[in-house]
Amino acid sequence: MSAEPTLPKDLETTAVIRFQDCDPFQHLNNARYIDYFMNAREDQLRQFYNFDIFKETQRTGQGWVVTKNQLAYLYPAAVQEQVLIRTNLVHMSDSILVVEGLMLDSAARRLKAVAWIEFTYVSVQNGRSTHHPEDFMTMFRPVVVENVYTPDGFNPRVNDLKAQFRRQPVPEL
Repeated sequence: MSAEPTLPKDLETTAVIRFQDCDPFQHLNNARYIDYFMNAREDQLRQFYNFDIFKETQRTGQGWVVTKNQLAYLYPAAVQEQVLIRTNLVHMSDSILVVEGLMLDSAARRLKAVAWIEFTYVSVQNGRSTHHPEDFMTMFRPVVVENVYTPDGFNPRVNDLKAQFRRQPVPEL
């Protein structure tokens, strides 16, 4: 793992909503939102932190499995639309990570979806949870966004984000 002096907390990349991922209404299928969030986070970790989760799993024999997803679908993402996907780490413990994902329109004015994805760090050999290595904790502790996550706080967080984005003017098409 390579650490940089100051790592960004909020990571952002773009994605294009693909035809094969859409429903008959040409909206992103609800089950595919998770794929878009997961793919964005994987790419962002590599791009912004030079951290490859697969190489790390090979190196340590330990890795992350998804143990919980919470998703709020707020506004449809349409076929061939370019979206922004922002992710950040909102909770970290000895063996748990929670990543928040926001999907927005390309102007970052309309919030389309909010996700909280919980990961548990496990041994590949026995499948049991284990503690994050100290070098991992040292690297990622500074990028945790504080005061966002509580175990039962997803719905209040979605409501706060909806209100925040409602205050922003939406450009006319």
